[in-house]
Amino acid sequence: MSISKVQGVDISSVSNIDSIPKSTISDLNNVSVPSGFSTDYSIEGNGSNQYISLGDQGETVLNPTEAQINANGYTFSAWVYIDDLTTSFQIFSLGVSGTNNYYGIQMLVNRNAAFVFHFFGLNGSTPGAGSSNRLTKGAVNGTISTGVWKHLAWVIPANSYDVVANWKIYIDGSEYTGSTFNSGNSNVNLAYSGNSNIGVWTRSGSSLSNIFDGEINNAAIFNKELSSSNMAAIYNSGAPIDLSSDSGNYNASANLIAWWRFNEGTGTSYADSSTNSFTGSGVNTPTWSTNVPT
Repeated sequence: MSISKVQGVDISSVSNIDSIPKSTISDLNNVSVPSGFSTDYSIEGNGSNQYISLGDQGETVLNPTEAQINANGYTFSAWVYIDDLTTSFQIFSLGVSGTNNYYGIQMLVNRNAAFVFHFFGLNGSTPGAGSSNRLTKGAVNGTISTGVWKHLAWVIPANSYDVVANWKIYIDGSEYTGSTFNSGNSNVNLAYSGNSNIGVWTRSGSSLSNIFDGEINNAAIFNKELSSSNMAAIYNSGAPIDLSSDSGNYNASANLIAWWRFNEGTGTSYADSSTNSFTGSGVNTPTWSTNVPT
């Protein structure tokens, strides 16, 4: 026997009981609460100095090689609620930090509300900080709104690391077919330097930029080109799903290489709910928010 209602309210609609998240409760008066997936919290940055550090992930699937990306494709996905775009809103910054030269992978919404993705690296063997050291694609200015939850994703198809025209943008579960801007150098050799982060681009020394101002929820990375039906299932009409188990049109759980739910509700340690244990650590104590996609 398990609980189906609390004070006449269906258990599936209850998120907290006496201010305690349902996800942390296993029994009420010795009666079990049924297992289920819930989204109770998001992690919130102040746009000034708060972000999530993932440490140096060189030689891991968080810093993939061109060959690994080309083999089956890669997908980068996250829910974001942007409070302000005075500066760009960084989502993923993987192996990009510690230098003014361009390195690694970035996914962000820039200050003009354009959704942008970069591969950074070497022009041949030469580092730099210009268009010859990057591959970039972006949805045009004004594409992303502030003050509303958006599910944003980039899909890099197999054999398309350096074929920007083939990269796919998904917004709220649907492929974006509007205008884009493409730039960079198809001869860029993807390279990494320093730590990976969520919510910031750390430059040379202690310089921070593109710090997220708002909430991030259920950020995930897959070592596979996800299909349009996968992306629609993940969006799920605006409510995050359990990415660790295949269900309905979602069949990519075996390719989930990182998944930060940001659902702990306390502390500054953020579990990776994939099997790879890429635990994140809060810098300058990002806060917890009950503003979540539903």
